Amino acid sequence: MSIPTKIFITVLIAGIIGIAGEIVLKYDIDKLSENYNEISSEHIVNRDYINDISVKLYRHQTVIVSCSLTDDAIQMHEYSIEEKELREDIKDLLYEFGERMEGDRREQLYHTVYSNYYGYLQNADILLQFGSNESKGMTEYYTLNVMAECIRNINDGLKELDSLTIEEMEIARVRMDDYIKLSRISEIASIACIIAATLISLIYCLKVTTELDNNKQQLEIEVDKKTKELRQKSEKMIALQNDIIIGVANIIENRDGDTGEHVKRTSQYVEILANEAMRRGLYPNILTKYYVELLIKAAPMHDIGKISVPDSILQKPGRLTNEEFEVIKKHAPEGGRIIREVMDKIEEKDYVDIACDVATSHHEKWNGQGYPHGLSGEDIPLCARIMALADVFDALVSKRCYKEPMSYDKAFELISEEKGTHFDPQLAEIFIELREDIEKIAEGYK
Repeated sequence: MSIPTKIFITVLIAGIIGIAGEIVLKYDIDKLSENYNEISSEHIVNRDYINDISVKLYRHQTVIVSCSLTDDAIQMHEYSIEEKELREDIKDLLYEFGERMEGDRREQLYHTVYSNYYGYLQNADILLQFGSNESKGMTEYYTLNVMAECIRNINDGLKELDSLTIEEMEIARVRMDDYIKLSRISEIASIACIIAATLISLIYCLKVTTELDNNKQQLEIEVDKKTKELRQKSEKMIALQNDIIIGVANIIENRDGDTGEHVKRTSQYVEILANEAMRRGLYPNILTKYYVELLIKAAPMHDIGKISVPDSILQKPGRLTNEEFEVIKKHAPEGGRIIREVMDKIEEKDYVDIACDVATSHHEKWNGQGYPHGLSGEDIPLCARIMALADVFDALVSKRCYKEPMSYDKAFELISEEKGTHFDPQLAEIFIELREDIEKIAEGYK
């Protein structure tokens, strides 16, 4: 056999091997790409289920709390109907979600979620039994502790299922990347062996690579789209969480005769006072945009400790006795304790710290004669000093079960007199200068 023939055969074999290798690689890559697309699609659908279940759970909790705390028979009936509908919706979602769970690990995690959900329903049924005034303390305890823990356990299980799909996507992506690299090495080997085989292999590989790039680009576009949708759903969940916080705060305020508008008004006073103080460069090391955003979010929680105060004291029309006032004073440290215990694991640390300071210290006075700890001057957290002005002003100009509203003139006169005694003098001066805006907010709720 002549050398040219041997070279031809050798080159031909090399070309055939190279081409065969490319064919095999393309088949494997197509399979991996198909597998990756399936996992990605599954991940997107599963995340939709997870988000829908979480949103309906939070709504169900809100309805349960509202139903157990209302004394209005009509509202209670409406809440009961909505609660049953939500319960059925969640049950259907969990059933459909469970049908998608394949594999021992997925099934095990899903059964944990399902078990936690039925535990949550049992506690929900218990909570619905607390309808009388005498049971409100237990209702609030279940709301802030038992129910929150149940939902947290369910969400933790859902997150584990979500993480499992992400791991599978990453494994598929790595395998596909490895095969793409191997395909390119095969291209180089084919070129080195024979020009003809190289051309064939190159054309074939270019086609494969182009298809992969197109698939990758399409996947990236789809992932970006779904990521945006998930972000929007996440924002809705955060908004719902804030609504629950404000709703609980309003329920607490309603107990001492206020309509619940106190929470909204004081939050707006805090917002304009904090922003104006920041604009003027007051306390620049503390008053940042981030700090102000967290303070505004935390403001509705300032009186959450009133959960622990009996209705007989909160709704008393006359002057409190010394013993009753001592009970009232306990709501400040109790509020800080509740926020720390309930929200420490589900909210960011900076927010929890500010919310605790607002609840605990908004009755402290600049001269050290406030409560619960007798702090004075700048030892009082800045957020609590801002909250104190908003809270006191709104209490002065609002009608309560034990007093008539005070005129704006008299209220601002008292705040001016208390500069440097009750209030931070610099903040009080800014508050007085913002009188026109403050009165607009107050008038807007009449």
